[in-house]
Amino acid sequence: MSFFHYLFLGHFEHDGERTCFKKNPADSTYRPVVRRPLDAEAILAVLREVTGTKINDFAFPADWRIWMDDGYLVCDKYTRSRKEIDFVARLVERTSCDIHDVAAHCDITLHDWLAVTRSYAQP
Repeated sequence: MSFFHYLFLGHFEHDGERTCFKKNPADSTYRPVVRRPLDAEAILAVLREVTGTKINDFAFPADWRIWMDDGYLVCDKYTRSRKEIDFVARLVERTSCDIHDVAAHCDITLHDWLAVTRSYAQP
């Protein structure tokens, strides 16, 4: 069995230092409380920059493990794709959104994530 470690990228409600979560009644999963949704135009602009395509929707490349979920993005914490890493970094810088490490149950900085992620990304 393999375990996936995810990051949530978005503008979340915080209770002191921690991101707030609530249970979704539809499927009984806990999800972060979104203070405001990520800017769709910012997501598309960064996606266009990184992929070099003129897309008009959230068509993330098939080999990326990233998707939109109710106002925030979910992505693989340990992606090896340099383009996906570049996308996340640019989006966080452009939107000043939070990065929540699901496995560690805490917010992390872009600098800390990049320090680890870039060391094992594919050339």
